[in-house]
Amino acid sequence: MLRQCIKLVGRCARPWFAPVACCALAHGAIIASTASGAQKLVETIAGADFNIGQTPVVQTVTGTTTDPVTGVGFTALWTSVVADNENGVYPWSLDLGVNVTDPGGGTTVGWDPLGGDVTIADYPLQDFTEGFPSVSGTGDFSWQFTNAGVPSPYVAGLRNVSYHLLTTVPDVAEVINGSVATGPNWDRPFFIGGISGQGPVIYDVLRFEVAEAGGYIFHSVVPVGNNFTFLYQGAFDPTQPLDNLLDYGLGNGNAPNGTPAGTSLVEVLLQENTTYYFVTSQWAFFNPGQPFTTTITGPALITELPFAQQDFDQDGDIDSGDFAVFADCLNGPDAAPSPTIDDVDAAECLDHFDAEADNDVDLADFNEFQMAFTG
Repeated sequence: MLRQCIKLVGRCARPWFAPVACCALAHGAIIASTASGAQKLVETIAGADFNIGQTPVVQTVTGTTTDPVTGVGFTALWTSVVADNENGVYPWSLDLGVNVTDPGGGTTVGWDPLGGDVTIADYPLQDFTEGFPSVSGTGDFSWQFTNAGVPSPYVAGLRNVSYHLLTTVPDVAEVINGSVATGPNWDRPFFIGGISGQGPVIYDVLRFEVAEAGGYIFHSVVPVGNNFTFLYQGAFDPTQPLDNLLDYGLGNGNAPNGTPAGTSLVEVLLQENTTYYFVTSQWAFFNPGQPFTTTITGPALITELPFAQQDFDQDGDIDSGDFAVFADCLNGPDAAPSPTIDDVDAAECLDHFDAEADNDVDLADFNEFQMAFTG
């Protein structure tokens, strides 16, 4: 899917700013700003696994960075150790809260909730928050975890734990425009552990890396209706939509972060040398696909990793799923494609499979498809 990008520096991409005003800048314009606010990762400290019941758990995390610390990050797999599996009442990852006190004991940052999903399914936490007034990064930070409102005997667990110290750097923002009016189909997740029954629906994928580890904000809006976005880490397979799912933005007006219908918000701690997939999805098969505008704000611009031309389903390989669409687009020399698959049009056939750029999909293009096929 072709995208138009506007790259900015400054705070205009924060969710409390209007993206439309940011988009008024000239294409490709880069402007400097004295404002700052992005959180860059400066130190990671590995921690031990632990469980949380009704009693708060305190962890001492020793920092050694000489950078001033203005925020913290936390990564772990949240899991239910003792759970109400009949109706999903207890525990939820949204019950998890933490207070972080700096080494001098002068400032405590309250982070509640730390989790982001209303489910007892295992949930990958990779989050961040700001709030320290530039404190020392050398010494012992006290992290007090609570499972707010969770009664006995229910217990949550945190596995593969790491703590992160962050410092403030100037915001860098990028605006990406796209559409889910046409394109590949999938059955999108409904939450971290379930699949929606409102599909198949159209989706669009942005594959990228980040040059600076730290906190990134994905703010996506559509003109009307609902909007759902998903973030995958490491790999994306539309036929297995729960695999590698890191986070998502619930854009139907019921999001825990309070965004209105039509707006998806994902705030996440991202690492260098890792491939991510940000997926924007049509809400339901009975609602028309529409354009979207996504603003990404963080300590650096993302680096988009383009897909191969023949990778129609945008999952990073060229396989039998892509061939099924190619075969439907194949119409011989000097003949416009006439696809029959829902939500695929002639323009997309040419975009993905007309390797010779001669406005048809024929056996010469099939030869190029064979050479690109990865299986």
